[in-house]
Amino acid sequence: MDKPQMGRPRSADVDRRIERETLDVVSEKGFSGVTVNEICERAGISRATFYRRYPSPAEALAAAINSAFEFHSPPHSNDPVEYLFEFALSLERSYSDPRIAPAIGFLIGEYNAKPDVYERLQQGLRERRAYVRGALEAVGSLPPQTGLPLDLDEVLVILSSLAWNAAVTKRKLESGVLRTVITRLIR
Repeated sequence: MDKPQMGRPRSADVDRRIERETLDVVSEKGFSGVTVNEICERAGISRATFYRRYPSPAEALAAAINSAFEFHSPPHSNDPVEYLFEFALSLERSYSDPRIAPAIGFLIGEYNAKPDVYERLQQGLRERRAYVRGALEAVGSLPPQTGLPLDLDEVLVILSSLAWNAAVTKRKLESGVLRTVITRLIR
């Protein structure tokens, strides 16, 4: 039997404000300049509200990055190339947020000091990959691979790398090239 929930349910709006302000503070002051007080002041919340959600600013930053990369829309077609094309463009949009690249860099830099926070970031990545795999399998659109089989996770890593490069170099992914790459990776 489930326990009844105690207190008020968490507000998604408060979560979004905390994540947005954490990204803003990190992008303006660097990770060493982040304080819970500043995040709370900017988000218009108390420290208790912050700590009910996150044990540290690093945890809030990992949550903010994971939220920036949510991709929860069903495929618009049964064509895996088109779905993965949409996915790659979504990644490019997320990476293009000027706050995201530095935030990812800060968390990677904290890997040794805060491996649990880095693991939270990696868990979000695994969940997104599982979602994409499930969406493609649900519409029965993953073709059998011949020749050198590439695991879908490897395909997603390649697409993520292309999107990262496009955002960092400020060169948009070219639609025709991207579709060709995806086609060659999965067929």
